[in-house]
Amino acid sequence: MKNYTINLSKVIYDKVFPKYRIKTKAHVIEILMEATRFILLQNDPDFIIKDDDRIGKMILYVDKMSRIFFFADKKYYSIVFPFHLLKEENKFKLIFKNDIEVTSQLISKVISIIHCDEFKEQCGLNFITPICDFDDECDENFWVFLRELLLMEDGYIRYDFDKENYDKAIKKGKEHQHPLNHYDIFYSSDATFKIGLTDVLGNDTFINLLDVNSDCEYLTNFKSKHIHH
Repeated sequence: MKNYTINLSKVIYDKVFPKYRIKTKAHVIEILMEATRFILLQNDPDFIIKDDDRIGKMILYVDKMSRIFFFADKKYYSIVFPFHLLKEENKFKLIFKNDIEVTSQLISKVISIIHCDEFKEQCGLNFITPICDFDDECDENFWVFLRELLLMEDGYIRYDFDKENYDKAIKKGKEHQHPLNHYDIFYSSDATFKIGLTDVLGNDTFINLLDVNSDCEYLTNFKSKHIHH
């Protein structure tokens, strides 16, 4: 099992904890790329985060599961970490499928392409040009890298302590539709749903929930409904 804790600077914190809600796969990929670039930045011996610039942390947890966890004050979330992580001579090295090494240049190109106008075009043919350009500039495997990121199951789950919206729900008599402590499963409006929690959740408990080597959590107030034929 590999377990690495990395303190976040204010700059990366604002990228992985944006002020607006994560709603798309492209945004998840962008966060993964920014976090991965920050991991590689740890290889620079001159990179130091001042104490007053530290805010939150991320934990790389690689075992039978491979996930990256982001922790802020009473707000956590996790996504899949799809790269094979090596640490050689105290430096991180990340490898993807087809033995593609994840570099800062490759990360920048992915972020650029999901922000480019052609990515939002109605016709897919318009998307071919930037892909070919990046293939020529970077690596012939660039499309393979981007395609696998777009197709991967990202496994998004978030924990929130959300007093503001809980208070609003209470006023409407709907506090059980937006519990004070809850998990948010998935991120798109068509798929997302909440699971209420009775207590504040600790960091370790959140990790254990997703660790396939840990005992399962149970929904103790969930009652099966028997269907009579």
